Amino acid sequence: MTIRELPFDLYVHILEQLAPSTDSDESITVLISCLKASTSLRAAAFVSGLWEPHYRVRYTICEPAKEQSRKRSTGGDWRLMYLERRRIDLETLVILSKIVTERGDGRLERAREVNTMFSFDAWNALEIAASYPLPETFREPGAPEQRPVPPHAVPMRFWAQMLLGAIARSHAVRTWGELIFNDTPQALELSFACVSSFFVYPPMKVLSQLEELAVLCKAYFIEHQIPLDPAEFTNDTGKLKLVCSSICDFLWSCGFEAADGQRFHMLQNRFPHLFLTTHKATIPISLVYIFVCIARKIGVTAAPVDFPTRVLAVVSSPDPDVSDIFVDVFGSRTQAILTLHDDIPHFLVQAGITATSMLRYITPASSTSMLVRASRNVLASFSNFPAGAVPEVVLHTAFYASLVVNVIFMNSHRYLLNIIKHINRFLLDLLPVLVDSLTPLLNQPLQEQLMMHCKAVMEDEKEAATTSHPRSAPAREVKFFVGMVFKHAAHGYVGYIYGWDPSCAATEDWIREMGVDSLSRGRHQPFYHALTQSGSSRYVAEDNIRTTCLEPADVRRIFIDAPEAGRYFEDLTQVDGRARFLLSPELNAAYPDDEAFGDQWLKHGED
Repeated sequence: MTIRELPFDLYVHILEQLAPSTDSDESITVLISCLKASTSLRAAAFVSGLWEPHYRVRYTICEPAKEQSRKRSTGGDWRLMYLERRRIDLETLVILSKIVTERGDGRLERAREVNTMFSFDAWNALEIAASYPLPETFREPGAPEQRPVPPHAVPMRFWAQMLLGAIARSHAVRTWGELIFNDTPQALELSFACVSSFFVYPPMKVLSQLEELAVLCKAYFIEHQIPLDPAEFTNDTGKLKLVCSSICDFLWSCGFEAADGQRFHMLQNRFPHLFLTTHKATIPISLVYIFVCIARKIGVTAAPVDFPTRVLAVVSSPDPDVSDIFVDVFGSRTQAILTLHDDIPHFLVQAGITATSMLRYITPASSTSMLVRASRNVLASFSNFPAGAVPEVVLHTAFYASLVVNVIFMNSHRYLLNIIKHINRFLLDLLPVLVDSLTPLLNQPLQEQLMMHCKAVMEDEKEAATTSHPRSAPAREVKFFVGMVFKHAAHGYVGYIYGWDPSCAATEDWIREMGVDSLSRGRHQPFYHALTQSGSSRYVAEDNIRTTCLEPADVRRIFIDAPEAGRYFEDLTQVDGRARFLLSPELNAAYPDDEAFGDQWLKHGED
């Protein structure tokens, strides 16, 4: 029987009904299948416009220069562009799988490879991998999950997140490095957005949010009959002041406000991706950043001012007869516009600034000075909130970002040493961020020091890859195992074991400081490397290990509160008050007997 083909236009119309998706290949699989079908259907599937919505939904982040090159090489054909990005996705996922299953310095080179070859072009594929479905143990009860759980889903999520961080932070460091040679007013928007890159939040998203605010601000101006044409307000002092105060009013109408009391010291209101969304009650420098970015987008020449008490904005006009206008965005509910002749000198005198040095505090500030001030705000905030108020992963990430800013612009030995101390939390940053991006920006002594430490970390990783811990003598005396969940006998915290030594391998200073020799078995007993529920690392004597299990609510928060657990563990099993994690490929290779040992312990207990 002969099957009549449908008209070409009808095939196109049918294929237009395929729904785009960020994380499902179903619609694309249909399109690709059609490329192999009958002549008319194949011709329909070749229509570039059919692929455009799928491309735009799937690929929201890109490396701009490479995207332009793709458009040129494909003639703007969305099908060819999609297939090229899909090729990059597959190559990225192959590299990610190798990072998960390998140990040693090879994974560091692979992180560099992804960053060098693909950078932000790999972002969307890694973002999908970082949100792979978790095993049922870790899901909310009753939460439906249609997607299958891929092999090694938990460590895949962890290392995908680490790769995303390396890509974003490498770009941030290179962006900041450009300020050393070319610090223009236009650089403020992107360079400040890059602070959020340390939290694996691409700067493109921050810029997009600012663009959306500018669109809303224009609509607000139209609704309230505020001048929008720069030709109408830039040469008129009264109208320019009205525009400035109206931007402040718009921000307040969107929920932005001056943080007070304890909220002022919250760490979260110092980072663009947070103060633009969940922490709109924020500090002066954050509000001024938003004000300046929006003002520039509607044709106002605005810049931050590095004022001593709090950051202000200054607005200028091309007309020499129109004086600069100073805007206190933070205090704009009381008084938005400050006068140069009365208010500004009064505040400067209050801050102890002499008349001869006032000029430096009323001129537009550089992007560099704003970044350094923002980083100092972060470092200063650590002493203003109680322990446990901020997740440890947020603390370490904020600290890391602030250290890098100060190293780049201050060339400080002290800040560099602190970066080196924290690099194990950001292991894949070693080559793409520290060696390739940061080192060229430093002076010669700091370059040599950083390279020396990076080489030492690589040697440690290489040695770790060749080290195995079988349960043979003297390890037979090690009572517990990697993957065990325990409660500390003295301090009461819950932890997860990810390594052990047959006896204490710490330095003499640490042994003395921690009073190890006062324990019943002193230093001559097994010691365990562990993560706490909050994500801290601990080194625990066997004397202090007690069997425990986890509450369901705690199980669901494991990878939120202690993300590094995703590096070491894949699933969790609990029986009769005992709990153990299934091990990642990395831990299975390092402790080849512990999976079976833990399985027997779970079945039979310590006896």
